[in-house]
Amino acid sequence: MPKTKEYEKTGVISLEEPESVQAEMHRLIRTRLEYASIDSELKIINITSSTANEAKTTTACNLAVVLANKLSRVLLIDLDLRNPSCHRAFKVKNELGITDMLVDYAHNGDELDKNKYLNQFKHPNIVNELYLLTAGTQVINTTEIIGSNKMKDLLKLLKQYFDMIIIDSAPSGVVVDGIITSTLSDGTIFVLESNRTKIDVAQKAVNQLRNFKINLLGVVLTKTKYKARNYNGYSYYYYYRDKKASNTSKSLGKDK
Repeated sequence: MPKTKEYEKTGVISLEEPESVQAEMHRLIRTRLEYASIDSELKIINITSSTANEAKTTTACNLAVVLANKLSRVLLIDLDLRNPSCHRAFKVKNELGITDMLVDYAHNGDELDKNKYLNQFKHPNIVNELYLLTAGTQVINTTEIIGSNKMKDLLKLLKQYFDMIIIDSAPSGVVVDGIITSTLSDGTIFVLESNRTKIDVAQKAVNQLRNFKINLLGVVLTKTKYKARNYNGYSYYYYYRDKKASNTSKSLGKDK
């Protein structure tokens, strides 16, 4: 994902600059998810990274936007409960969120007032078919909450109402929360920052995901150097990124 001035100004460039190179790259990811879902169900996609500040949340938010531009209903959930930031990316308040909904669900089960939350998910400054479920009330026992049976049941319930659910989770190389979230998902996308993420750190995080039999869909390399002459019709960029992604995957121990 190329780094430009426009990309630095906003975390949701696919919403504010839909014709940008970055927006096009997220649409490419969307297309690849569509092809990947032909053979297996991919309704819940987790976005994680090895460490913080690798543009994990930026990737999750932009991917959710381009998906919502094509699908009927897309839900973005902020499950990085230790450091939630999806609400800041979209400039909305972090009020009623996933932790609050989980408590409500634990008490009421299937009698949960879903419409109350569906209305709360909708924000006027976000693309029409995108719903945002923020982190909600801050909690201490994040690992226990994410790994609870109630969380698993709640996600199954939400799957009935949305075409796709994108989860922004905690970095998998820092805390176990991100790994647990991956086990609740149909597939995981791993985000790496160009020229910053150390290979051994990324390798360790990927190995942890593999140990839990996570369906690792691919790697997104962020903040790469942008050269306009390389983006004529995007064709060179696609080839270059595909080649780099392949090399990155091999360096991370991808099965041949």
